[in-house]
Amino acid sequence: MRYFTDELWTKINSECKEEREKASLQWYKNAEEYSKVFKNVEKLLPKKFIKIYKQHSFHDYNLKRIEVIHGKQGYIDPVAVSIFVEEAGEVWNITYKKIKKILINYEQQPDVFGKKRRTYEGFDTYGYDEFFQVDEKTLSHEILFASGATILIHFEKISVNKIDS
Repeated sequence: MRYFTDELWTKINSECKEEREKASLQWYKNAEEYSKVFKNVEKLLPKKFIKIYKQHSFHDYNLKRIEVIHGKQGYIDPVAVSIFVEEAGEVWNITYKKIKKILINYEQQPDVFGKKRRTYEGFDTYGYDEFFQVDEKTLSHEILFASGATILIHFEKISVNKIDS
């Protein structure tokens, strides 16, 4: 993540008012800079995807699962990735095809509450994301989760569909 980093997000939620205010100013500046970048990338994304993405943004949605699908060997770009997110009973599937790169960065958070902790959040909620153009054909989508986990995918095709419950 270049603009919406885990470190900056943590500072925005700091207990220190001064740190929060400074981080909020930086967040606002980064958001303005990223919106300029996104306007260029938006033109390269499918219209159906943009319409749904702008309506839902998927912020605060829960990650249900990630699927890495491997097609037939010997074919060009046999790998696809599907991410399923859910909020208030609505499940959406974001599918990436013609994958060039996949990175999943996840570390279980330490149990700071000792044995009193009853739930573990895993990836936690979908926080923020960034799209970039990698080259003439390839786009990048990176998602930052509340836990600090990230998913980075370089792809040529993306789609989104609502999954019936």
